[in-house]
Amino acid sequence: MQGDKEHLNVDLGFLDEAKPREAQTQATSTYKVNWRNIAIIGGLFIALFIWVETSDKTSSRRSAPESYTPPPTYQPQTPVYRPPAASGATTVNNGQFSCSSYDSNQADLIAPKNEFELTQAQGELERRSDALDSLKLQIDTSTVNQYSDQTAIDRYNAMVSRYNAQLTLLKRDYSSHQTRIDIYNQQVQARNNYLLTHCRRSR
Repeated sequence: MQGDKEHLNVDLGFLDEAKPREAQTQATSTYKVNWRNIAIIGGLFIALFIWVETSDKTSSRRSAPESYTPPPTYQPQTPVYRPPAASGATTVNNGQFSCSSYDSNQADLIAPKNEFELTQAQGELERRSDALDSLKLQIDTSTVNQYSDQTAIDRYNAMVSRYNAQLTLLKRDYSSHQTRIDIYNQQVQARNNYLLTHCRRSR
């Protein structure tokens, strides 16, 4: 029996050695697979990092403020008079001045256009003034007094009231007419100044 026990005492150590080698092989194989995954993931991180850096630089270049140059301030240009060329220029007479046809037309555009209306209004004011003078003369030569009858007194008072009302209206209309005359004179002066500047006296 002891021999049988010795016979049965088989050294199974090679099995135990084989298992760790297999496990080690598997572990090594797994270890190599993990390095590959780490390398792939690392490569992805590096690519992502490069992409983010490039994107940040691009966006910073886009967002960087560019130097702004404001547009030039508008300055109205004062027209400069240029006399017409001597050759072939048409010269016309405008009153006491000799001008180019262009300057003559420009002077006429500046001239007032309401001279006829002002003349008519002046005549009407003078007619009204004469009528008032006549009415005032009637009032001044009237013989109505405190002993006159009531009809004569009423007629006298009516003339005085009419004279005062018409005199007030005449003063108002005369003031308005005078304002129009002032404007007319300013336009005439502007036309004369234009002729003096752009033309020459012909006589």
